Amino acid sequence: MTETATARKRLFHKSDELKFCIECGKERCSFGWCKDCETSYMISNFKTWTSFNDHIDKLIQRTQLNATQTCDYLEFIDYSQFDMIKYVSRGGFSTVYKAKWLEGPRWNWDEDDQGWERSGPIDVALKRLDNSQNIHLDFLVQIEEHCKCLQNGYLADCFGITRDSTGCIMFVMRFYDNGNIYEFLDKVKGIITWRDIIDMLWGVASGLEKIHSEKRCHSNLHGGNLLIEDESISTDARISDVGLNGPCDKPRSISQLYGVLPFIAPEVLCGQQPNQSSDIYSFGIIMWTLASGLRPWHDRPHDLELARLICHENLRPEVDEVIKDIPNLYRELMERCWDSNPSNRPTASELNNLLGKWIICICDDPNTTPISEEFFNAEEKRWDLIGKQLNTNNFPKVVIHPEAVYTSVDTS
Repeated sequence: MTETATARKRLFHKSDELKFCIECGKERCSFGWCKDCETSYMISNFKTWTSFNDHIDKLIQRTQLNATQTCDYLEFIDYSQFDMIKYVSRGGFSTVYKAKWLEGPRWNWDEDDQGWERSGPIDVALKRLDNSQNIHLDFLVQIEEHCKCLQNGYLADCFGITRDSTGCIMFVMRFYDNGNIYEFLDKVKGIITWRDIIDMLWGVASGLEKIHSEKRCHSNLHGGNLLIEDESISTDARISDVGLNGPCDKPRSISQLYGVLPFIAPEVLCGQQPNQSSDIYSFGIIMWTLASGLRPWHDRPHDLELARLICHENLRPEVDEVIKDIPNLYRELMERCWDSNPSNRPTASELNNLLGKWIICICDDPNTTPISEEFFNAEEKRWDLIGKQLNTNNFPKVVIHPEAVYTSVDTS
């Protein structure tokens, strides 16, 4: 037998090993994941942990029993597993800390034992829910809906739940070094390429398409819950807090509205419930935020007058004076997203397909197209302006109005 034939035979046997479980012989439903064996493993461990809340325990157990791959479930993680805990930031109804998870998730595949091993120490974010010692059943329903979106590559990774020494619930999530959109833009002084802008938006659109395809909506999409993963080949945005908003210790009320005012659709401000089209409005404001490098309406109070102007005067963030290099097709899509008539807005699926087409034209198509030419011209204008600012060190100073609020609040 030739060396090539031997290699092919070895590869065939290897793929066959990965396809079938060495313990029970049944076919695996995904890489390294035998549904029966992993479910048995999870059940055998149920008695070894508790969150001291039956509803949360059952919720975690349901994610484990329904898991079809290694990143598809939550686990309860004892608080003693976290070290080097440091405060990061404060949100509307939560506080975020950075910590080292000593064991890490079951993410490493052991070729010899044909099983999953823990990764070892990794950085995580601990999101502490205010007053969650008395978490309300209504918020547990929100968490349940959130968990149904775990298997989505464009959502921020959530590993599980823990309780701190005060009894508060904390989500254990991947720590993203670049923070959210605002922190990322501050870090790079608003200097990002049009390619990176489209890359980030494509990730958000893909995540929204997945959420909307499951008959859900995010309901509180804004720059603070889009987390940035800056890799060597691309800059990606991950969606967090799907369906989670408001205080966790109070019952839900359809008359109460929690969110960040600049990102809330006018029809929602006027009393309608958040829905998929209001997510698209928020997406349009995110398009403006990335293109401008600024927070929307950073120079004025986020008050009833701003809400009135958005709803009744069709006020939107300034484009002509702020984004001088904006491509026409980008502007047209952005303005469709924030159209006052929800039926005129594109769907998440349309956004995903369109932005994917733009990325291909910009990055992969060797031929010049009208789309690539428009973005290349915009890129040249952008870097001409940035070059002048770098030469003179004359970057515009942005002052945030003390009554401009970018964390979720009660806007009812």
